[in-house]
Amino acid sequence: MRKRMPYLLVLSLLMACCSLFAAKASAADYTRGVELSGNAATVWFKSAVNTSWVDVHYKVNGGVQQNLRMTYAASQSRYEQVIASISSGSVITYSFTYNNGTPAYDTEEFTYTAGTTTPPSSSGSIYDISPSSIPVPPNGAVSVKIMNGTNGTYNDQQIYWGVLGINPANNQWSYLDLNGNLIPISTALNDASGHLTKNGVNYANIYHKASDASWVTLPKITAGRMFLSVGTPLYIKTYNDGFAGPDLNNPTDPNRDIYFDFVEFTIDAAGYHGNTTRVDGFGFPIQHRLINKSGSYDKTTGELESETRSGIFTKFQEEVPAAFKSLATIQAPYRIVAPIHGSFAQGGANANYFGGYAPYSTQDIFRCDGALTNASTCAAINRHVYTSSDWNNVSNYYQAAPANYYAKFWHDHSMNRLAYGFPYDDVNGQSSYLEVGDPKGLIVRVGW
Repeated sequence: MRKRMPYLLVLSLLMACCSLFAAKASAADYTRGVELSGNAATVWFKSAVNTSWVDVHYKVNGGVQQNLRMTYAASQSRYEQVIASISSGSVITYSFTYNNGTPAYDTEEFTYTAGTTTPPSSSGSIYDISPSSIPVPPNGAVSVKIMNGTNGTYNDQQIYWGVLGINPANNQWSYLDLNGNLIPISTALNDASGHLTKNGVNYANIYHKASDASWVTLPKITAGRMFLSVGTPLYIKTYNDGFAGPDLNNPTDPNRDIYFDFVEFTIDAAGYHGNTTRVDGFGFPIQHRLINKSGSYDKTTGELESETRSGIFTKFQEEVPAAFKSLATIQAPYRIVAPIHGSFAQGGANANYFGGYAPYSTQDIFRCDGALTNASTCAAINRHVYTSSDWNNVSNYYQAAPANYYAKFWHDHSMNRLAYGFPYDDVNGQSSYLEVGDPKGLIVRVGW
């Protein structure tokens, strides 16, 4: 009688073989970690994509590798594997293989030492920060804090941010380091030590993690943009005279499969001037709080803290007219795109959406450019008050089609109904813009 191979050995061999043919994972697909309770360590994997199975590959103190199919814990919405007999100081090295639909993907290898603390999470309300706790910045600068509001979906080591802008002192495009210095960018920075690589292409690493510092000094800067992402940093090429940011219209852009967003600002002799923006799209909820030194100014804009990312996607489908619904699906699950990046673009199914309402193309209306550069006129058309005698009565905005219902949605779900839904949404004070002459603190909260 022929002997049968032990079941676990067969399973281990099959899993090991499967992983040889798996593609490299995207960090944006998942979160993971290890939780220790007594002498039992629970390795966990939480997917953000279409996953129906996860295998874990682990070693304890460099021992024999175990390859096991993980169990889905519905109460935690994640996959788990318990490892017994773990004592303080034990080192667990582990990685995962998981599916996203049909393809399988391998993650990088991670290390956990029992008895160490889990990476901290600063999740909480943006209003938890007392103005008196904000470090007083040098004159002309502002103290900046990046806050994790993902409620445990991502820890602080998985929240990435980076600032790019023009240094007014030398007129050079620069990035912000953790010491509050603006460092000139260049083409060479893409290949410098510590650079990022994706699909064999190198990119400048100008990013920090929310866990890296509680507060960072942001000096005077022109045309500044703070890029925010979760799970992985962005992949942006820098040059001697600028940078190439994410391009939502390019299907091969390295950032298409990354959850990201950004905040815009300028800091000059007149103070801080900045805003959240939905002009190009929505990656995740953001709150943007600005506080001044004298204590007379403390305002916040952005999505309501009660709004969750998944809830926003659901509400968008429920609330916008049929023509706008696909904006939440064409680049899902990563973002909701603005109309000009969807079916309202030239050649799209809704390319003539505003036809007959105003003497401008639909594309010029959504972009407020081309033949339509007058701010008030563009705002009136987007808000469907162009043919009325009163362009400033907010209660009349978006009451009939054709209108920019994408912009309306962000106003409906933002603090004080203030949002930047199209380029001139600041007309009549409707945008998420904040400014103050003596800034002290800027808090940017990444929601989920």
